[in-house]
Amino acid sequence: MQRKLTVVLSIVIILAVAFLAMSYFSSQKETPETAIPEEVVRKVKTLPVNYEQVSYIISSTGRLGSQSYIDIISEVQGEILPGNVPMKKGQRFRKGELLIRIYDEITDYNLKASKSRFQNSIANILPDFKIDYPEDYQMIKDFFDAVKINDPLPELPEITSDQQRIFLASRNILNDYFNIKSSEIQLGKHSIYAPFNGTFTDVMLEVGSIANPGSRLAKIINTGMLELEVPINVNDVKWISKGDKVIANAEDGSGEWTGTVVRKADYVDRNTQSVSVFISVQNNSENPLYEGQYLRASFDGEITGNAMEIPRRAVFNNNMVYVVNDNILRKAEINILRINQESMIFNGLEEGEYVVVEPLVNVVEGSVVETY
Repeated sequence: MQRKLTVVLSIVIILAVAFLAMSYFSSQKETPETAIPEEVVRKVKTLPVNYEQVSYIISSTGRLGSQSYIDIISEVQGEILPGNVPMKKGQRFRKGELLIRIYDEITDYNLKASKSRFQNSIANILPDFKIDYPEDYQMIKDFFDAVKINDPLPELPEITSDQQRIFLASRNILNDYFNIKSSEIQLGKHSIYAPFNGTFTDVMLEVGSIANPGSRLAKIINTGMLELEVPINVNDVKWISKGDKVIANAEDGSGEWTGTVVRKADYVDRNTQSVSVFISVQNNSENPLYEGQYLRASFDGEITGNAMEIPRRAVFNNNMVYVVNDNILRKAEINILRINQESMIFNGLEEGEYVVVEPLVNVVEGSVVETY
C-alpha cells in the first residue's frame, strides 16, 4: 500500500516539474511582431463622360400584308362570263386585265336605242336652232355629227344663254343626254378590270353563276406593293419618322429588301405597350415576297447630341452608376434615354467625369481606386 502511494506521488512531482519547466522556457521566448497588411487599391475601368450624337439599331419582326385588299361586288345583274384570266383562287393578274365580265348585251342594245332616239331629237331641233340661234348653229351641228351609236357620247357643248338652255330643255335634249351618260356608266359596270397587279385570294361565285346587285364575287389583293407592320416599343417609336429607310430581312436569312416608313399609329397597343409602324416594301420577281410572310425590320435610330453609350452591365439599381473623382469611388444617378440589348444610352452626368464601365462587386462608396 505504501509502495503504491510512493509511485503516485512520484508521478505527480514529475508532472509538476515538467509544467514549471515548460512555463519557464515559454516566458523566455520572444513574442513575434504582428504584420500590418498593406491596403490594396482596386483597379477599375472607366471612360470620360463625352456627349455626342449616338446611332443605334431598332429591330422588330412583323408580318407582310398587301397595301390593298378589295372585295369585288357586283353592281349589276347578269350571268358571270369569263374574263381574260381564270377566275380562280391564287390566280395572278396584271393591272388593266379584264377580271370578270357580266352579261351585258341587253343593256348595250338599250343604250344604242337611246342614242338613236337622241340623234333623232337633235336632228329635229336643228332647223329651229338655225333660225333662232344662227351664231351657235354650227356648234350644235358639230355635236350632232360627233354622236355615234357605238361610241360614248361627246361632251355637251357649252350653253351660253338662258334662251338656248330653255330651248334645249323644252325638247328634252338635256334630260336625254344625261340619261344616256348614266346608262354608259351602268354598262361599264358589267366589265371589271384589275386596278393593280395582284391575285385572287378568294372566289365566291364561279363563272356561269348569276350575279345580283350586291353579290360578292371575289376578293383580290395587291401583290406589287406590300406593307410590313411591325410593333415598336413605345419608348423607341419617337426616334422613327415617316420616310425613314428600312432594311427588311427574311427570318431564315434568305433575302434582304429595302422599305420606307409610310405611317405609324398614334395609339399604343394596351397588351404589348407597342406602337405599330407600317413599312412599304416593293415586291420584285427576282426575289419575290408573299403576303403573310414574316420579316425582321431594322431601323437606324439616332439620338442627336447630349448622349453617351456605356455597357448595360455597368448600370445597377435601374439608373445608378459608379463615377471616379480624384481616385475616390462614388455613386451617381443617370438619365437613361434608351436601353439596348447590350448597352444603355444616357445623359445626366457632367462632361469630364469618369464613369465606370464594368460591373463592380463588393465595393464600398468612398473607396480609393485606380483607373485604367
